[in-house]
Amino acid sequence: MSRLPKLLAAIAAGTLLLTGPAHAQDAPSATVFTPTTQSGVEVGVPLLVTGSSFSANPQEIIATELTFDGGETWVTTELIRVLSSFRTDWRHTHTPEVAGEVTIAARAVTAAGPGPTGPAVTVHVGGATVPQPLNCSIRCEFISHHAPEVDDADTLPVEVGVRVRVDRPGQVLGASLLRGAHRGPIVLRMWSEDGELLAERTWDHPGRMAEIDFPTPVPVEPGHDYVVSYYTPLGGYSTSENYFTGTAVRAPFTAPHNGTHGAGVYHYGVGGGFPTDSWHDSTYWVQPEFRG
Repeated sequence: MSRLPKLLAAIAAGTLLLTGPAHAQDAPSATVFTPTTQSGVEVGVPLLVTGSSFSANPQEIIATELTFDGGETWVTTELIRVLSSFRTDWRHTHTPEVAGEVTIAARAVTAAGPGPTGPAVTVHVGGATVPQPLNCSIRCEFISHHAPEVDDADTLPVEVGVRVRVDRPGQVLGASLLRGAHRGPIVLRMWSEDGELLAERTWDHPGRMAEIDFPTPVPVEPGHDYVVSYYTPLGGYSTSENYFTGTAVRAPFTAPHNGTHGAGVYHYGVGGGFPTDSWHDSTYWVQPEFRG
């Protein structure tokens, strides 16, 4: 139900009692969070579909379903978080096998049955991204879906990060980080797709959350991969395994899956270095920030 002042909400509730069946706005709903509509995705490469489902009291959500063929067939998503009986977060990994447009839509399911189909998202399989209007004049962060994080007990010197692309020209300003047990100095870095160091900044603050800007914003263009990472000399990073199980698209960023492993990357060694290794499709909670 829409967020209304208490008086209007009370009036609306009274109207429903007088008029019989609940209005459609009280039906369970589901919204796709990733991918962003009009994204270009690859044939034969896993695509990560995530979202949230909501239900009006007292209809508890028991599942969320997705369709990729206009409702002819439905698949049940994987539950990743229960915020209450009436809101859940979910995900599903889908591998498109044929080039062309694919429309993705979701519906929430309660004991009363499936709710209405939510807003559709269209992706171009084997085609180019069509950038949608987006206000990143100040900054847009790579926002990814929720997952339970672990403070890894690793104490070796390591560089951890994420490989990303952008759908429009602009600048990467820096990144937000969720840190683990190590709260000493770290170094935020940005790399080109062939390992050229583009920017770095040392950060020394004990907070769990870090918001770090590079000394100078880094120009970025569509059609290239970039890596944003940080070096921690004593490990102690935050991570979630089995996270980037497919390409994650949230405009203006894409975290690409290469068909073998996801966008989370690492590199062991004193001083760090260009990270290219992958472990169980992990994320290290590095979220680049874009302006453009």
